[in-house]
Amino acid sequence: MKRILLVEDDPAVSYILQRYLEAAGFAVLAAGGGKEALGLFASASIDLVVTDFRMPGMNGEELLLELRARRPTLPALIVSAYGHELSIRIPGVPVLSKPVDPGMLVELVNNLLLDAETVAMNKADSAG
Repeated sequence: MKRILLVEDDPAVSYILQRYLEAAGFAVLAAGGGKEALGLFASASIDLVVTDFRMPGMNGEELLLELRARRPTLPALIVSAYGHELSIRIPGVPVLSKPVDPGMLVELVNNLLLDAETVAMNKADSAG
């Protein structure tokens, strides 16, 4: 089962997104902000990150840059009502607007995970 790190400071939105992802068969670890997410990332095997953009302390963009410094190939997705505020676009990180369509969220997560698996298989083939 793929493990998703969900980072969202609004408990109601976090609950809804977590239920969407769990209903699709994913294991979800939820964090209420960037610092908590960094702690969970350090202590658990994470396959993909879904993060809000606008959060107190550390925004989603800063969080993903920090996580990508640790694991450059980490698949990620930003979910935000303020996606237009992103100062830079992180390569390979789509932005999904709130309110989130559950089908679109699950499809995007599945596609990102599939892309990551394909890249990992290609690296393994070229190394062997």
